[in-house]
Amino acid sequence: MSLKLKDLYVGTFSKCLLVSLLALIPAAAAAQTLGLNFNVAPQISATEAPFVWYPDRFSPAGFSTIAGDILTESVAPAGFQTPTPSFYNTQGNKFDLVPGTNSVSIYVYVPSSWEVLPERLAGFWATAVNSTSVVGNDYPIIEFQGPINTEVAGPSYYPNGGVAGFYGWDNTANGGNGGWDLIGLPSGFKYNSWVKLTMALSGGSFTYTVTDAAGSSLSIPSPLYDPTEAYLGNVILEAYNYDAASTIKWKKLTYSFNSFGQIVWN
Repeated sequence: MSLKLKDLYVGTFSKCLLVSLLALIPAAAAAQTLGLNFNVAPQISATEAPFVWYPDRFSPAGFSTIAGDILTESVAPAGFQTPTPSFYNTQGNKFDLVPGTNSVSIYVYVPSSWEVLPERLAGFWATAVNSTSVVGNDYPIIEFQGPINTEVAGPSYYPNGGVAGFYGWDNTANGGNGGWDLIGLPSGFKYNSWVKLTMALSGGSFTYTVTDAAGSSLSIPSPLYDPTEAYLGNVILEAYNYDAASTIKWKKLTYSFNSFGQIVWN
């Protein structure tokens, strides 16, 4: 079986039928990769459903496509939640992944203004699940943070010693309450450029990888809090509301999984 991804987006192929066929084809599992085409406006729903984006914590002010294949996510003062720090000032949308997904990647644009903002600025999140797709206790995250030394009213405060860069969430830190580990900036990193973020789950551990436009990469391992988890169940694009307008640019979301059918993306 071969299916063009464009058919999935324009609705010429039943999404439910696709899932059924993948489940029924008696073939050896094969690694597959799918991507979301941000040239197509994201479908947004107020509640969870297949093949749509739906709110995580609190809906961002904006979540739409612009020229080319870029998705813009924005927050605004109108959505700022008080009193602070507020769980609901972490504002984003999530998308459910194909069962068996073991890695997911996206590109984020890092403007030069982020180098000096003392805030959490863009979060690439996922939710780990076990072999029967039950949500566990692990939430892998790669996040860009500015130099945080003092608290700015908004989402949860995590000081980082004033070091701007990429950070990975350690689900086992602080007795299971979690904490940030510095990933850093790859050797060829420059501001005002696109950076690829990748989260993979294998062998009882997450691997966080940051790759700059020059092809230089940095990776760190991060242990699982719940060893029964084997896959990534969804992906979440988070923005952080500090009572000011801000925008994040994303592109080229892809995810890899083991499938019993063949899906061709081009």
